[in-house]
Amino acid sequence: MIRHYRITLLSPLFYYTKTESGVASTTPFIGDIALTYATNFALSQNDDITYQTKSKPEYQEIKNLGFLWTVARPLKVKRTPIYARYTSPISDGMVRRNLIELMGKSLFKNYFHVQGIETGSTFQASFIGKLDLPDKFTLRVGNGRDCLILLKEIKKPEKDIWINYYTIKKIFNTTFELKEGFTIERVLAQYIIVKGLNEKDLKKLEETIL
Repeated sequence: MIRHYRITLLSPLFYYTKTESGVASTTPFIGDIALTYATNFALSQNDDITYQTKSKPEYQEIKNLGFLWTVARPLKVKRTPIYARYTSPISDGMVRRNLIELMGKSLFKNYFHVQGIETGSTFQASFIGKLDLPDKFTLRVGNGRDCLILLKEIKKPEKDIWINYYTIKKIFNTTFELKEGFTIERVLAQYIIVKGLNEKDLKKLEETIL
């Protein structure tokens, strides 16, 4: 079963994929792997692989969940202002002399600049699987699961569909034909985004994986 969702950010989204002019910025997409882990946690499908019980993911484990998401591609996106994120132990008001003395000996700055995706930005993603998802629900994604997203079901995708080639090839060990008209963007090692799919392409993918 394939279902399509429109996603709205209810709070700013931060996860850092690249550095631009000294700013750690967030590429405008929500990863399929992040959505899969968030859905698993919300529905308690497999408590052994939630982020509360593991120090780091082992991506092969999501193959047995029985569902997957496409990459949430942007529809209408606005970036946040650039913020200075402090890493100093005294940035939250914990003033201690020994910490201040240690900071003075540091070779590095105690802050860095970050930029995320603003509240109200919208995305589109498709769900493949037999889980009975609600027509409308929320999930938490991003750094520390600090971003709340609202998912509302829609009848059909508003724009082309994006998938993660890494998920298909490396996690599900499935062949996927890269045909003319697709474009590929390598964002991170575990996010190789293939753009330009339609509903027919997605149906073929469903038949191959599930």
